[in-house]
Amino acid sequence: MYALVIMFAFNIWAGMRADGVSVRHCKNFRFSKFKNALAELLLYVTIIHVIYSVMLQCGDNEAAKIVIKSLTYIFMYVYLQNAFRNLIKAYPTKVALRIIYHVIRLEFTRVLPGYWQPIIERYQREHDNDIINDKEKEGKQ
Repeated sequence: MYALVIMFAFNIWAGMRADGVSVRHCKNFRFSKFKNALAELLLYVTIIHVIYSVMLQCGDNEAAKIVIKSLTYIFMYVYLQNAFRNLIKAYPTKVALRIIYHVIRLEFTRVLPGYWQPIIERYQREHDNDIINDKEKEGKQ
């Protein structure tokens, strides 16, 4: 249960970073989004509790623990995906966050170097005019 709350908090923090929320001055903070996130956590906890209680009443103590752990992992996975999607919005130039996000989503083709090389080169051309790629150096010599 604590792990689920930790993932919830990480997701909230990443969401606040993506929305540009300033914690000091409560700038850009939307209570409705926070309320919806709390309702989602309450729903997850309720699902876990109800299923665990029903399975205990049926006498499946060990199976109940396995099911509850599995559900908790699934809910934590959802929070982790959402958190990294928010971190990509907050830090759009951080390639490492994008790679982690695609690995988490099991989009392995997007993690391969062949996929990232054109994106990195395009970013360098747009933002780093003084950096010369190795390929461009070879072409001029």
